[in-house]
Amino acid sequence: MPHIPSPNPDTDLLQVPSTNPNYQHGLEQRKSYIPMAFQITSPLNNRRCLLPHALVMHINPQTFTENHSKKVERIQTRGGFVEQHWGDDLTAISADGSTGAFMNISTGLSSVLRHKTIAWDRYRDLHDLYRNNGSVYDPYGNIVLQGNVMLLFDRGTYIGYFRSFDVTETDDQPFTFKVSWTFKVEEELMKIPGLSRDPSARGKTNYENAPNFQQTNNNVANSVVEVPRNVSVDFGVFGPAGEVGNGVE
Repeated sequence: MPHIPSPNPDTDLLQVPSTNPNYQHGLEQRKSYIPMAFQITSPLNNRRCLLPHALVMHINPQTFTENHSKKVERIQTRGGFVEQHWGDDLTAISADGSTGAFMNISTGLSSVLRHKTIAWDRYRDLHDLYRNNGSVYDPYGNIVLQGNVMLLFDRGTYIGYFRSFDVTETDDQPFTFKVSWTFKVEEELMKIPGLSRDPSARGKTNYENAPNFQQTNNNVANSVVEVPRNVSVDFGVFGPAGEVGNGVE
């Protein structure tokens, strides 16, 4: 049964399940590099993580593409075509890049001993995450519950599952693998994980309390602004209903 053995070097293990994804966002560290991380969520609650640590990719993907499309069903009838519009289809995230270099401590770059390198270990972690895909297995290897995969990157958090995972080995890059995968998004939290509203609490990963920019805009729009009954200007007088007078006070 697939497993993920490699912990993140800078984090402690969690007592799972937990609402903390155990991941520190790049904005908290005030660094330009923002890593991509994964977690596995509970089948009963997709806000509760099951791994004692988040899986941070060894190397970020070279490309990161979001594909948004409308779901339209077209039916041909004798009188013409009938279209049924079902709204937005699931967002598809596509990424491709490469693994780290297969460098062994004793032999350096190696293809024969690449299974004893850190890059191979992190590649297998990502592959096992795709194979697991948020599923919970029984002792016989059968899927009994289906959870989700949580993807944390840049501006938000995505909850979904892997659709494909491709690995290519070429002779022009003999000590790395080219990796590409597709991720279907079932829910977009679109919050920065770990960045809390209270500056003194930053550094503690709590993505539920991350800033919601749309909610902030709504609060500003719904706030009560007291409008003066008469505002003196050079080109007229504005009353409480917005009417413009003829004179200047």
